[in-house]
Amino acid sequence: MATNRWLSRLLAGSRGRLLARLRRAPATINELGDELALSANAVRSHLAALERDGLVAIEQVPRRGVGKPAHQYRLTAEAAALTPKAYDAVLDVVLAAARDKVGPKAYAQILENVASRLAGDRRPARAGFEARLAETRALLARIGAEVTVERNGSRLRLVGTDCPLSALVAAHPELCGVLAGVVARRLGVSVRECCDRSTTLPRCCFEAIVRSAA
Repeated sequence: MATNRWLSRLLAGSRGRLLARLRRAPATINELGDELALSANAVRSHLAALERDGLVAIEQVPRRGVGKPAHQYRLTAEAAALTPKAYDAVLDVVLAAARDKVGPKAYAQILENVASRLAGDRRPARAGFEARLAETRALLARIGAEVTVERNGSRLRLVGTDCPLSALVAAHPELCGVLAGVVARRLGVSVRECCDRSTTLPRCCFEAIVRSAA
């Protein structure tokens, strides 16, 4: 219970906003201050506390022109584990028990149903593709999966800076398929997951081929 209260206080304040921004990409003190409307001194103070807690780390940025190298801050692997560990442990057991109880086929159907519920009832055809893409990114963000969009011709990728299920995907890679199913239902196109399930810092990745008429 004390951990939950600490986590709620952390994520609700300026430090939570800093962590949310750093989930997207590393940033300098000036960049963080400008984007979050905080003074440089306030940013330094919050980052120092987060660094002491092992949630952020400092790194040098290659120098551009004359002057000292700049420094930027990035999240550590520990920052991906801010959710209470008991939730991860219980979900791990529930998934394994469900798979063993109902068998692979019925288990896959359960996961499909989960993806459908997470995606919601809205039909993709109600909005243009770019609007559906924006709504999909917003939905993923609400469940802890911040993603950026990469385009290469007709190939589109949603690439995450981390994974909301990082403690589970190594043992349960099928969870990546659940999120891919959510993306597919929201975008109205076929989607495959290309997630990085490494133990250091798992990252979401979803890929689709999008035609101009989409």
